[in-house]
Amino acid sequence: MKRLLLLDADVVIDLHSLGLFEKICRAYEVYVTQEVYGEATYFKKDGSKNPINMARRVTIIRNVDLEGLEKVEKETKEALLVIDPGESTSIAYINQTDERMTFCSCDKAAMKLISYMELEQKSISLERALRDIGYHKRNLYPRHYEKTFKTAVNEGKTLRIQFKKLV
Repeated sequence: MKRLLLLDADVVIDLHSLGLFEKICRAYEVYVTQEVYGEATYFKKDGSKNPINMARRVTIIRNVDLEGLEKVEKETKEALLVIDPGESTSIAYINQTDERMTFCSCDKAAMKLISYMELEQKSISLERALRDIGYHKRNLYPRHYEKTFKTAVNEGKTLRIQFKKLV
């Protein structure tokens, strides 16, 4: 059975520009929220805009709870972070679902919020997701690195201690 992977728009766009989207789709059962689907419409390669047509390759999530979105909005404000609607709906969904799904984002604020909300065990760096399926080339961007992910997670933990007064 394939592992379930929920992608953020930046990851979808980057995977297309790197030519790795099909590889991810073959290895994982890929999901995106409706908002991410709307955000990830094209990618740039060799100076031209190329359309992203992923409707047949991914499952589009349309049922994110309003309460979950409100919680993400509250936690985002509390942590003094700013994230876009695709990240908000993805984090709300990963928080609400009982499925064994993993969220993959390369946005630093989203990664911090995941940790702030104690959801880091339900998230993964793009580098790690690719390494887990045997991809080891060094053509990724720094925002995809496991090191970048871990740094953001640690910063989110610091914010959680700072703003939630937890020890």
